[in-house]
Amino acid sequence: MKPEHQEKCHELINEISSRLKLECYRLYNSGGIDPEAYSVDDYQLARILVTASMLKAVDWYYPIHGENREAMKNLTFF
Repeated sequence: MKPEHQEKCHELINEISSRLKLECYRLYNSGGIDPEAYSVDDYQLARILVTASMLKAVDWYYPIHGENREAMKNLTFF
């Protein structure tokens, strides 16, 4: 991978990580679930929050242009 592309990937990953943490916090406090209903031991609620946040992240970073969308979809098969 070209260093320039690698650096951009790292920047996005760091940004996504920060946004996912904020989104997990927001979802936890949204009232949409009862946090007391989940055990801390087996990561149930953490998995729910992180997965819901990642699904939202797809919308945050989804490619705008059609040809980029096709390239992204193609890569999901590799």
